[in-house]
Amino acid sequence: MENDHKIKKIIIKRKDDFLTALEKNWRDFLLKPLTNLFFKANISANQITYFGFILILLAIFMYLADYRLSWQLFILTLAAISDAIDGPTARNNDDITIKGTWLDHIRDGFLVAWASFLIYKFNLLSEEILLIIWSLQIILVWVNLKDFFIRYLHALDNESNKILEDFSLDNFQASVIGRLQFFFWTVSYGSLLLSTLVNIPILITIGQALIVIEIILSSLNILESYQKIST
Repeated sequence: MENDHKIKKIIIKRKDDFLTALEKNWRDFLLKPLTNLFFKANISANQITYFGFILILLAIFMYLADYRLSWQLFILTLAAISDAIDGPTARNNDDITIKGTWLDHIRDGFLVAWASFLIYKFNLLSEEILLIIWSLQIILVWVNLKDFFIRYLHALDNESNKILEDFSLDNFQASVIGRLQFFFWTVSYGSLLLSTLVNIPILITIGQALIVIEIILSSLNILESYQKIST
């Protein structure tokens, strides 16, 4: 219990840049009534993240069972909402854990991966663009995880927990660029998938334009992450 409290204090004292901290503070403030309800109902941030995993699996099942696309997208939207509220729930209710930090990023990866499959299936983006998007994402993951494995393999057994704490603190707290990248990724995919339900051609144009911005931000995110572990 004492170790868990120590971990929480370490992550709470993370070194966010000003704009990232400002965005989190406003989101935490706006969602305070909802997170208070979760606290009273004894619903933890990790439980919300687990629920996001369940929703993604449900969306995949609905696709395989040939449910209407509108219902599939509704479930995926709920999964995306879970991403927006588990962080404020953790911070507002003093429920921040390293496990939750890792689960949050893994859930996001599964969500975007499945959305990418739907984008590919409905030919909303070319294979070349999707290949560029995911190649950049794989590079970003590799840059971060390589740093973790190098630290871990050179560590003594009694330093393992410290390395896990430091890595989660330094590498998994998204910067402004990282948050913008994920925002444009989400909105672009949302616009493209929405275009399959409503006959508004401009949605495709918006989605394709935003995905170009996402690619640029992804490249900048890789550069920022590389510079972070090089210093």
